[in-house]
Amino acid sequence: MPAEIEVAKVQGSFVFDTENKQYIDFIMGWCVGNFGWGNPALTEKAKQFNGPDYVYPGYAYPPWDELAGLLASIAPGKLKTCFRATGGSEAVDIALQAAMVHTGRQKFVSLEGSYHGNTIGALSVGSSEYREACRNLLARCYKIKPPLGATSLDRVEKLLQREDVAAFIMEPISINLGVLIPERQFMTGLAKLCKKYGTLLIMDEVATGFGRTGTLFACEQFNLEPDILCMAKAITGGLGGMGAAIMTPAIARSMEDRGNFYSTYGWHPRSVNVAIATVQYLIENQIRLLDNVAAMSGYFDERLAHMAFKETPELRIAGLAIGVDVHDKAYASRVQAKCRRAGLLLTAEGSTLLILPALDIDQRIAGQGLDILESCV
Repeated sequence: MPAEIEVAKVQGSFVFDTENKQYIDFIMGWCVGNFGWGNPALTEKAKQFNGPDYVYPGYAYPPWDELAGLLASIAPGKLKTCFRATGGSEAVDIALQAAMVHTGRQKFVSLEGSYHGNTIGALSVGSSEYREACRNLLARCYKIKPPLGATSLDRVEKLLQREDVAAFIMEPISINLGVLIPERQFMTGLAKLCKKYGTLLIMDEVATGFGRTGTLFACEQFNLEPDILCMAKAITGGLGGMGAAIMTPAIARSMEDRGNFYSTYGWHPRSVNVAIATVQYLIENQIRLLDNVAAMSGYFDERLAHMAFKETPELRIAGLAIGVDVHDKAYASRVQAKCRRAGLLLTAEGSTLLILPALDIDQRIAGQGLDILESCV
């Protein structure tokens, strides 16, 4: 598959190709650039790095503790202990292993059609489409088909009551399923069932974390306190590879005592330097950023509702995670390609156009991008 564009530079909410053509970026690296490309609070920290080239994972490194403490301070519930990873896939693999080690169980439940990463472990709890890659591993994961309402809980209970399920894993708001937003009754019921049958609840917030859906983490919108939470992507604003699985102290002790995980480049010193700056930036600017997410979410909703798509779309919007289901996969692909030629980057997942702009995007730039989209539908 040929590359859509050759990227030369990025800045704010813009991408520039090698011919200096400017694109408005409504993808932001799929939730990597939550705080805008070239954010000075992050880039300056990266330039000022004066630490070691590398730290062997078995040694001590004080910034690891500092970052872990910052992440624990913003994480929901009783999540206190971080395990270091290079990205989202590795964070998910850590979470799966921790769940098996802690519970002594080997099976999982996830959403049909979901995506949790590219490693074999992460693929095994993803869509059934990955069966060729995973084979026997995929058989260990039961699937729940959307939509996610109260009626789905009966199916969940039938699976969990076997008491062989280590964990239920999902994105609390499934961006990879076109911004699938579960009913509150499903989420609260799911948490109760997991506790009832000794199943852990893993929230994959690799894409939804760090303010994307209007709260710091999407599970907060359902008042959930997961046992394990996976994070990556926006944790460094794109300036370094990093992921983390943060879990309760009890699960962490099980992992430390009986687990087996080693990440050569997990929490590289340069990435840690930027991640600390990113979390500090988020904490200091939380109110302003989330207020902007709420305001821009309403603006996107209003504009999209009045666009003349071929068929009235279904809008699924949670903060600045925006899914526009146009009910036609080929049409969605044509709109995406037309937008790209006109200078707007968005993505099409099946019949859904996905819009994932920077959290600090202003209405002027958002309006310019929506004008392009409107001219292409």
